[in-house]
Amino acid sequence: VNRLEPVFEHAMKTIMENHPCIKQYRNIGMFGAWDVHNPDGSNPQLQHTAIDKAFVEYKKAYTANGLIGLLRPPHLHVAPPLIISEDELLDGFERQDKALYTLDEALGF
Repeated sequence: VNRLEPVFEHAMKTIMENHPCIKQYRNIGMFGAWDVHNPDGSNPQLQHTAIDKAFVEYKKAYTANGLIGLLRPPHLHVAPPLIISEDELLDGFERQDKALYTLDEALGF
């Protein structure tokens, strides 16, 4: 975890910079989250409401890219297995990057 944490953080930051729907990110070790926002800066969904259409489309893209995980809009959690290799970690972030284009579009970016 200590060896891969800088790789993890760099990938979190890179994806945030690549996707306008991501407002900010945070991580500690190999656990991270992105916060999603609308083009006007508002929160696209509150956690206690039914899943919004944009996040349904994102979940389809996420799954189609071979990913599984917790979806709790407007937060997107990232928590890979702690035994993951660097190549596997980067592959997962590449898959996430592809899926997030769907969310960018669905939210109107």
